[in-house]
Amino acid sequence: MQDNFDDNFFDDFDGDSEEYDENEYQADLASLNAFYNSVKANPVVYDLDSLEDYISLALELGEYEIGLELTEAYLKFSNYDSEIWQKKGIFHSYLGEFEEAEKALKKAYTLNPTDIETILNLASIYEKLEQEEQQLYYLQQAVNLAPENTDVLLELVYYYEETDCFKAIDLLKMFVEKDPDNVELLSELAYCYELLPDYKESIKIYERILEIEPYNHLIYYNMGIAYSEMFYWDEAIESYKFAIAINEEFASAHFNLGYVYASTDRHKEAIECYRKALEYEPNDSNIWYNLGMSLEEIGDLYKALSAYSKSIELDPENTDPYIARGYLFEELGKSQLALKDFNKALELDPYSYRGLIARGDFEYSHGNLSAALEYYEKAVNLDHYEPDAYINAGDVCFELGNFEKALKFYDDCIKRCPYVPEPFYQKAKILILLNRVEEAFQYLERSFRMEKQTRLQFEKEFPDIANSKEFKKYFEK
Repeated sequence: MQDNFDDNFFDDFDGDSEEYDENEYQADLASLNAFYNSVKANPVVYDLDSLEDYISLALELGEYEIGLELTEAYLKFSNYDSEIWQKKGIFHSYLGEFEEAEKALKKAYTLNPTDIETILNLASIYEKLEQEEQQLYYLQQAVNLAPENTDVLLELVYYYEETDCFKAIDLLKMFVEKDPDNVELLSELAYCYELLPDYKESIKIYERILEIEPYNHLIYYNMGIAYSEMFYWDEAIESYKFAIAINEEFASAHFNLGYVYASTDRHKEAIECYRKALEYEPNDSNIWYNLGMSLEEIGDLYKALSAYSKSIELDPENTDPYIARGYLFEELGKSQLALKDFNKALELDPYSYRGLIARGDFEYSHGNLSAALEYYEKAVNLDHYEPDAYINAGDVCFELGNFEKALKFYDDCIKRCPYVPEPFYQKAKILILLNRVEEAFQYLERSFRMEKQTRLQFEKEFPDIANSKEFKKYFEK
């Protein structure tokens, strides 16, 4: 929802990262191809040291097929080099040949059973082969061989994050007890609590990290996300502002701060944040999309339209801006353009929940109730745990006079989304029309508790019942 990292986001925090100049890349690629062709032309006489260097270069450049052929050439002359067998396994893995990768890595392991990299690569292959028992065996072996190696410990934690988060937490607590100031381990522990989810506990861990590294902007950022998940908006705002104060160019913090402002209907402030984020990430389609939504909320519809269009230009495969722009076109009276955008969203993803809802809404607004119901039912069949499709389908059935079917949609919605007042209210209305007033009052009571406005709405729609002795007696009780 709120993550906004681009592919190169973490490069700034990796001290070992270097930009690979395009000219350097082309020169290395030409050199690799020349050497590869010479090996093919003369497969008997060549320098093994140079061959090993070019195998490493092939891996670095992502030329996996060439690298694989070079490893096979090397192993014809030196079949007991565990490192080359390991690289052979890695090439097979990148090429999706996991069983061949397993064979090569097992050979490397046989030759050097204490090499951590080989053991971790074997664990990775067994993960791809969906052999959890073998994966866990090699991960535990790696930990036994290198109990002080944070990277190795985290690999075992990552395994348990997917299978048993509580076990991952127990392991991390044990590791942290031995190394209490290890920020990497503490950060992973906080993340595990978020997976549960237990955001309050994750925040405690983040606060502990800040005692060690008080100017860590990523930790403030993660705290902002945790607070947002709990709807602690003021605390989230403060956390994101700290992150920005430490790193003004942190686009994701500007973006998430804008998201919080938008979530609390402070759209002008949200717009400022989104525009600030665009100063650092001008080609991020998600920022443009969110900017469009906030512009629409303040009534700046044509700028919102431009923002949605820019989002589509940057990421034409994303259905969300098409749907948002379609609704805006409909509001502006451009129905054919709206229909075109809704259809495009469903062309990109025929199972888009929001796309089906939008298409149903379009038909409903044009009086085509049966067509609208067809789209809403398709959305319902996706078994999505959001109320819109069920409520909309129920409303259409209500208008079509099919009360039984409408009640089923409302009941299904109540089962999936018991915190939403509308299906309770709509069901109560039907029960009143069916003269099941006492039963209707039970559903009205629940809707009134969740949303006070529904009582005012009911009093306007059903003034006679709202003023009746039965109603007053029930709700006074």
